[in-house]
Amino acid sequence: MNPSPSDARARLHAELDRIVELERAVRSAQAEQFRSIEIARRLAAEVEGVTDDSSFNDREFATRSFVAELATTLVVHEATAGRLIADATQLCGTFAATLDALSAGTIAVPQVRSLLEVASGLPGDHAGAFEAAALAGVARETPSAFRRRIRRLRERIHPEPSDARHERARDERRVILESDADGMAWLSMYLEAERGVAIMAHLDVLADAVNDSDGDPRTRRQRLVDLAGDLLLGRTVVGAAGRAGADSSPLGVVRPRVYVTVPVLTLLGHSDEPAELDGHGPIPAETARRLAAHAPSFHRILTHPETGASLSYGRTRYRVPADLAGYLRVRDGGCRFPGCSRRAAGCDVDHTLDWAAGGATRHDNLAHLCRKHHRLKHHTGWRVSQLPDGDIRWTSPAGRAHVSTPDRPFPPPDVRDSRAPQHTSERAGVDPARLVERDIEPPWAARRPRSCASDAVPA
Repeated sequence: MNPSPSDARARLHAELDRIVELERAVRSAQAEQFRSIEIARRLAAEVEGVTDDSSFNDREFATRSFVAELATTLVVHEATAGRLIADATQLCGTFAATLDALSAGTIAVPQVRSLLEVASGLPGDHAGAFEAAALAGVARETPSAFRRRIRRLRERIHPEPSDARHERARDERRVILESDADGMAWLSMYLEAERGVAIMAHLDVLADAVNDSDGDPRTRRQRLVDLAGDLLLGRTVVGAAGRAGADSSPLGVVRPRVYVTVPVLTLLGHSDEPAELDGHGPIPAETARRLAAHAPSFHRILTHPETGASLSYGRTRYRVPADLAGYLRVRDGGCRFPGCSRRAAGCDVDHTLDWAAGGATRHDNLAHLCRKHHRLKHHTGWRVSQLPDGDIRWTSPAGRAHVSTPDRPFPPPDVRDSRAPQHTSERAGVDPARLVERDIEPPWAARRPRSCASDAVPA
């Protein structure tokens, strides 16, 4: 027998009440998490021996150390951990009433973050009035409606003229590139609102100049982004007939340095195995072939023991030679701190065991670290060791261990193999920087296609 509509209505009502109670419990737990993060931040400073009287540098490195500690504990990006810490500090201080509202379940975390973000830049003596007015009526507003209201509220409360604030905000304008799946990316610009509106209006005019009856299969949205990309790449043509052909350079008139790891069979058209674009990640085979077709030159960066490219220079030199640096770049892929997404091209090559302490310039004592984590290693309680399989173990000041795995954990050739001559400058009379230009075959060639890397240099 099917339940009556009235029975179903009663059960639905009860289930919705349960959902509300669960949401209130989730918000209360999030408030407790913020409180715990602030307590942990203070304890971490004690562990590092930092007090309010310590120097700015000591306090800064203690903060960075705790950001890394929380990020690796929660397995999140450091930017996420840093935001949690910054939010917790404000919520346990200036905006304590907002934390109480979150604990009571009357406000959600998205609204909390909107309040903290919009309140940034307000003088301290105006923060209390802003918070009180912002929290009034928040329980009946969606996050987007809440944000719209408090932005208007901030404009009314802020004592500084908006023109002066706008001029200061202009200094933060920037362009951001974020990788996405399927060989795509997001390109964003943070700029003056009037310029953004003008740019969109200009793109609208250009898109309107293309008649749908001309045989252009693109949607209006696709035309807008194609026009924006063409303009930025130096192309000013409009319309289906004037668009770049499939065999033209995908980079337009620009010839930047582009590093692409391309399986050779893909390059020859015999395989569709994805390639790797440095700073982004996997890209389709056809895109890689188009990039390679317009790259002025190639420099091989992977090595094989029989070609003479050495993976160890022992204690004979501190500076990492070009062939060894190329091997490390492909092996690591990026910064070897757990969770860091900085690509190897923007990182330092660091001796895990410091050169001054007897560390050798070898593949198993070298790794890429971005400047932030390089300094974290040397100025805080974080400790690092390399494991035999290429993994790196990081031990936090709290004693928690985290392991970083290389991007391509292939086994390096045995540098003691008699087939592999030791090409140091002293023993072989060969400039190691030239070894990078050899035709090479990686040690896993029996299992995977050969690989090379393109280094597209300015024309």
